[in-house]
Parts: sequence; C-alpha cells; structure tokens
Amino acid sequence: MFATSGDILNMALAIGFLVLVIFLSILIFYFILVLRDVSKIVDDVEDITERFRATIIEPLRAVDFLVEKVKPYVEMVLEQRGKSKKSVKKSK
Repeated sequence: MFATSGDILNMALAIGFLVLVIFLSILIFYFILVLRDVSKIVDDVEDITERFRATIIEPLRAVDFLVEKVKPYVEMVLEQRGKSKKSVKKSK
C-alpha cells in the first residue's frame, strides 16, 4: 500500500484535507445555529420596540397633539382672567 515516502505524504495530505473539511462543515453548522438564534432575538426586540411604541410613544403623541390644540384657548382664558383681575384692582 505505501511503497514510497511520497505515498505516505499523499495519504497524510488526504487525511488532513478530510479533517479540515469536517471541521469547516461543523463550523458552518454552528454558525448557522448562531445566526438562527440571532434572528429570533432580533424578532423579539422588534416585537418589544413595537409594543413600546404602541404603549408609550403613540399616547404621548396624542397628548402632545391635544396640548397644541388646547393651548390657544387656555392662553385666552388666562389673559381674560388677568384682565378681569386688573379691572377689579383698578376699581378698588
């Protein structure tokens, strides 16, 4: 089977190549598993951020919108109260 030292070298190279291929296959398999786990984590984070946006950000935007719409009326009422207090002070 092994007639010369060249045959032994070729067999060693073949075995080394086979071990390298097996190692790379296992490495790729674990890399795929890690990417799958990362994908699940990203999906969970997207879900959490969507719930956060729906429960925190959207109501704050609605309150901000209402405050902007009501602000002129509140300022008008405060001005009228200020004017009425000034007229009461002048009449005394």
